[in-house]
Amino acid sequence: AEVGYWQLSQRKVQNAADIAAYTAAVSMRSGNNATVIEQAASTAAGESGYLPGRGTIVVEQPPVSGAFNADTTAVEVVVTENLPRAFSRFFAEGDVQVTGRAVAQVEEGGSSCVLALDSSASGAITFIGNATTYLIGCSVHANSTASNAVNVTGSAAVQTPCVSATGSVSADSGLTLTECSSPRGGATIEPDPYASVPEPEFAADSCKSQTTFGGKKGSVYNITEGRYCGGMKVQRTVNMAPGTYVIDGGTLDITSTATLAGSGVTFFLTNGATVKMNGSSTSTLSAPSSGDYEGVLIYVDRDDPYATHKINGNSASVFDGAIYSANGHVDILGGSTSGGACTPIVGRTIDFSGNTNLQFDCDEEDLAENPASGRISLVE
Repeated sequence: AEVGYWQLSQRKVQNAADIAAYTAAVSMRSGNNATVIEQAASTAAGESGYLPGRGTIVVEQPPVSGAFNADTTAVEVVVTENLPRAFSRFFAEGDVQVTGRAVAQVEEGGSSCVLALDSSASGAITFIGNATTYLIGCSVHANSTASNAVNVTGSAAVQTPCVSATGSVSADSGLTLTECSSPRGGATIEPDPYASVPEPEFAADSCKSQTTFGGKKGSVYNITEGRYCGGMKVQRTVNMAPGTYVIDGGTLDITSTATLAGSGVTFFLTNGATVKMNGSSTSTLSAPSSGDYEGVLIYVDRDDPYATHKINGNSASVFDGAIYSANGHVDILGGSTSGGACTPIVGRTIDFSGNTNLQFDCDEEDLAENPASGRISLVE
């Protein structure tokens, strides 16, 4: 009976060590220091049945023994309890010590260039239809807790270093991972990488006089930054000077006959404005390389209601810069392409559909502020 009690106590201590190691890894992944990590582990062990008055808990980051010795992505927890003897005290002296040891590891991730911020949506990121997407140097992540937070289905083909979700990933044979061995579920929530980007300031009475650029075939317009009230409609060739273009209400409508070009530009959409780019249009656009809107090509007001923004373009189109719609749906469809540029997409929800043919090359870009979350696993 006493030996059975020892065995039961050892199981309890091992369970406390497992939970404490996992909790310590969560704290480590959040960037906490050693003291905070140890406190988190001790609290978790105590709540799991460990009795601090009977033993000790030691937290080592990195581990000092085992297969993950000196591995900075891992944390080791050793829990001991000293059990007073009962009948066995007639045969031996001293307490009986039981020990539990566990090691948890935070798996490394890449950098997310496709990020859905919705916390619960099914298919928060969906690849469907004949969409073909090649992501170089960046990964896919959804903050949704749904069982199909990232959904790859139909004839869609996706090649990316890693795919992760706070919930789970549902993918068929169309998904190819170049770095991770499998999709990662149970990852942490990623923060909005553009949450601190300010909204542009513009005068309430500063509307541009011309917002439609049509006319006969061959017409060319040269436009400058400013506030375009009621939307902007591009039907012919438009060359944009560097700057911030505020679309105040209406639609940024790039029609099938349009050719739009601009370097160092940012579109800011507010008051319910949406984007609609036709699949036959040609757009060659790049974001600023410095300043408040460095790397941001399309920025939708965070306070705007949920709406769909449709991004199309022909095979000659290039979008070099982020598409950001924290509270909107971004629909990449038709024959759109990024032309091999780096085009991070951050939206509440995101779809890749139709005959989309995309290649994002972010291998040379610094996406460190938006790291793909690593999964935590008990490895020892």
